[in-house]
Amino acid sequence: MFDETDVFHRGVALQEKKKYDEAILAFNNAIKLNPKYIEAYYSRGNVYEAKGQHETAIENYNEVLRFAPNEPVAYYNRGTAHLKMGEAAEAFADYDEAIRLDPEYAKAYYNRAVLHFKRGEIDQAITDYDGAICSDPKDPDAYVGRGLARCARGDFDAGIADFDQAIQLETNHAEAHGNRGNAFEKQGDYETAVEEYSRVIEIDPKDAKAFTNRAVAYFKNGQFAKAVADYTEAIRLNPKHAGAYCSRGIAYWKKRETDKAIADYDEAIRLEPKNVEAHVWRGSARAAKGDREGAVEDYTRAIELDPEYTKAYYSRAQVYGADGNLDRAIADYSTILQLDPDNASAYCHRGVVYTKQKEIQKAVHDYSAAIDLDPQYAKAYYNRGLVHMIQGDLNQAVDDLSEAVRIDPNDARALQTRGLLYQKMGEKAKAKADLKQVKKFTTTGKR
Repeated sequence: MFDETDVFHRGVALQEKKKYDEAILAFNNAIKLNPKYIEAYYSRGNVYEAKGQHETAIENYNEVLRFAPNEPVAYYNRGTAHLKMGEAAEAFADYDEAIRLDPEYAKAYYNRAVLHFKRGEIDQAITDYDGAICSDPKDPDAYVGRGLARCARGDFDAGIADFDQAIQLETNHAEAHGNRGNAFEKQGDYETAVEEYSRVIEIDPKDAKAFTNRAVAYFKNGQFAKAVADYTEAIRLNPKHAGAYCSRGIAYWKKRETDKAIADYDEAIRLEPKNVEAHVWRGSARAAKGDREGAVEDYTRAIELDPEYTKAYYSRAQVYGADGNLDRAIADYSTILQLDPDNASAYCHRGVVYTKQKEIQKAVHDYSAAIDLDPQYAKAYYNRGLVHMIQGDLNQAVDDLSEAVRIDPNDARALQTRGLLYQKMGEKAKAKADLKQVKKFTTTGKR
């Protein structure tokens, strides 16, 4: 005759074979034979968890804790079930208790660190990853987690050191390689980033995200053809990836293949009609082809989808300005400044429109505001210099043009304008020097 232990072990064997319903029946029978059979409640909870029935799993872990209130593993498993249900507070409480009962419980530290990280509590996350690593120094995932947290804090070198350690422990740890690539990319080391993403692709050739990550690194490094190739492979692996279509469209745009870019933006929008970025980029492509009405339509749709997306206002304002709809352009630049009062570019461009409207004082105000926000904004100095010229204040005009040249010594336009001003002011030697430099730029092909 079978006792509860025999029935329980039969359930465990069925669980290992993933015959979950039969395993549950076996654990039920074991519990009938012994209503205080903790291992049976625990295993039955694990099976329900494997089936995605988290609430029923929690009920079983509750039974375990009713009979064994100091069992840290039950708290840990119940916390994980709560976590999968999105019940962060309950998960935190269970991980806290598991760690209190077992101060070396590495997995509990790790999962609590993940929760802290998701909540933006970076320092607490790092402390918990430290606890996980201290308790289990051979777990590569804990190093990856701490590396991510350190990168989130801006400490990329420390983050890379953690990813290195994870890779030492597990050579083919794809997540470690991928995140190390992200860290190098953030530091502007695109070539090393590409090497890391390529390693991820070697480990898993079907990892669409690795192809998109490598495409981004290629794109930032100006290798647009390679970016297109990687986005194409990502799309092959995941044909419904709207973001990949949009990004490939941007890469095509950089390659000046406008029709292909528009086709990709179209597909991105078909797959994801509320894709704001795709609308904005398609608007820019349409504007480049002379379809300004279509461009405004796209920018307006983007604004409807996200009324705080300043790039859409900015792009629409440029089209309005080019079409002579100056009041509408000013309205859009003004909206940008309401949303982002420190946007120096919006001040500068609104100043240009005010200049066209002959609203000279308003133009000067905007150029000055742009310069206050960005003292190295050469274009704002140049534009303000032009306005001072209009006002007949040649000395102030020269001062502003000189600042523009100081910031960008290769600005032929500023040099030429200053040279002509010097001529007008009778400063022949200075005029000759500026115009000679402009001629040199023209000869060498510089702007």
